[in-house]
Amino acid sequence: MFEFSLRKPIILLVGMLIISLFGLASVFRVPVQMIPDLDPRIISVDTRWPGASPQDIEKEIVVEQEEYLRSITGLKHMYSTAAFGRASIELEFPFGMDINEALILVNNALSQVPGYPENVDEPRITADSFSNNSFMYFAVMVADGSEKNIRLEQDWIDDNIKTRLERIPGVSSASFWGGAKRKINIHQDP
Repeated sequence: MFEFSLRKPIILLVGMLIISLFGLASVFRVPVQMIPDLDPRIISVDTRWPGASPQDIEKEIVVEQEEYLRSITGLKHMYSTAAFGRASIELEFPFGMDINEALILVNNALSQVPGYPENVDEPRITADSFSNNSFMYFAVMVADGSEKNIRLEQDWIDDNIKTRLERIPGVSSASFWGGAKRKINIHQDP
């Protein structure tokens, strides 16, 4: 091998130049990103029925929705769960499928469901990325020396901050936790 390179250095030089040109061409064509594109490919359908058992939710909601959702073109997987007061269906689509088209197909399929029992909320359709990891967290705290109780501000946070964050383009969903729900204790004099 060394004898060949010593006898014909021009062929070796041309080979090295060709490899270098391919390397330079690939450097300029390979995209570089700090955060890779996470195409949304999971659509969640959440339906709430307060006070219903998981068996009723499965029979009255999940089975009905699955019947119409399974006919969606391009659907890869469908996962369903029923819990107390809540039905959840996750629809997974392959990479490259237009998520807006998939949302329209899911909405059209759900509009074909003949009807829901009384007190069932409208299904909530959301598109999530493949990874459910949050990219950003915020903490809302009371300023030092303030007399306000953060527990009493939870409704305001839900109505104002959460809804504004969800309207920002590119935000899939916003959720908050912590604090305590406002409650009223009634003590009856025996």
